[in-house]
Amino acid sequence: MRWSRMAWLAFAMSICVVAQAADTYRLEEPVDDTRVFGVGTRIDITGKTQPSPKIDPLPLVASAALSYRERRLLGPGTESESFRSLREYEQTHADIEVGGQKSTSQLANTLKLMVAQGRSDGVELYSLAGALTSNELDLVRSPADSLALMALLPSKPVSVGDKWTAPTWAFQMLTALDAVVKGELTFTLSSVEKQIARIKLDGTLEGAALSAVSQITVNGFFEYDLTQKCISQCDFTQVEKRGFGPVSPAFEFTARVRLLRRPASTPGKLNDQKLVDSAINEPQPTARYLRFESPWNIGFEYPRYWHLWKIQEKAAIFRLIDEGNFVAQCDLAPITPAKPGEHLSEMEFQRDIRQAMGERLRTIGTGEVLPATDRRYILRIVATGVDGERPLTWIFYLIADPSGRQATLSVTVDTGLVEALANRDREFLTSLRFGPAPAAPR
Repeated sequence: MRWSRMAWLAFAMSICVVAQAADTYRLEEPVDDTRVFGVGTRIDITGKTQPSPKIDPLPLVASAALSYRERRLLGPGTESESFRSLREYEQTHADIEVGGQKSTSQLANTLKLMVAQGRSDGVELYSLAGALTSNELDLVRSPADSLALMALLPSKPVSVGDKWTAPTWAFQMLTALDAVVKGELTFTLSSVEKQIARIKLDGTLEGAALSAVSQITVNGFFEYDLTQKCISQCDFTQVEKRGFGPVSPAFEFTARVRLLRRPASTPGKLNDQKLVDSAINEPQPTARYLRFESPWNIGFEYPRYWHLWKIQEKAAIFRLIDEGNFVAQCDLAPITPAKPGEHLSEMEFQRDIRQAMGERLRTIGTGEVLPATDRRYILRIVATGVDGERPLTWIFYLIADPSGRQATLSVTVDTGLVEALANRDREFLTSLRFGPAPAAPR
């Protein structure tokens, strides 16, 4: 039987359709995938940082090595908040050099079980065993986090040469920006060889982080293993230029992240269902607090919208950033101990405030003794004044424990922002504790 020309054409078209379907790939990681993965990350950073406009930029070099097991969990929300995982960290080490000054950082073994939660301003990490310090949090946070990479996979099947873009929240989550002015992150499925799909990425982003203007350029690739059905590696470069902010210096840096990811040969602690259940449940707000330990053996836990800005010889300074806006500053300082069972009197505390405020002071209120269940003495005094033409409100606390050890907290806020501050000036008080007095230098 002889086929008509139209029959041959239809047959040829059907072959093309079959071929096209054979070359289409679904790149996805289902949220119900309970496999445990082993992840290894190497981060290398070079650049410069400028602590203040009065200081010349300082060279910056840093490297970090992280490895952990990870198990995907169901997130509590949509978009970025649908991404959550349980992690067991193994290696956490960083070497940092700024202006010739070297330091190292490592995570305590007791804190290595963590939850990673997607947020539009980056991947949030908190330990199941206790609060992290700000340095410990910086150690485990990385550009191109494995959880953020999952959000970059295409939402529909793709063929070699196809392009797609990431939603803005996914780009933010990848680069940890608080707000975006403009930007686009584009992906191309560049090849599929030996069951490995390689995806190129390229993008720019302008926005803000911690109230500082930031410009970011990213490029690189990541690979998806079609046999294992998972992202298997990534080579990612982030170039960032950030201006001065209320809690961070200006800097320019290039960060290269190389990541390897495979199904783990052993699940470690991540097969413990009680542990998984505790990580799935939303924690108490205090579980996300950070921990501060001072050189004077005074410590406390505090919410993450307070940021440790600097530590001076006799003061630690925190600043409150709320939805990208600078709201208030809190200064913690130790003062001369009193005799056991005693403390600075209200009259003496008011005198010290007047001396410190000088001509800025306009009014000073009567002290209020706040209740405390652990025999601490807490006195609160509110004062108002001006700095130039800027109306300010100061909230002063005197905190003393039965041993006679004492400290002051002073919170400075624009008078027009007192309502926005609400009661967050009290958030350091609940957990503030005095350790043994530091040994006197010999």
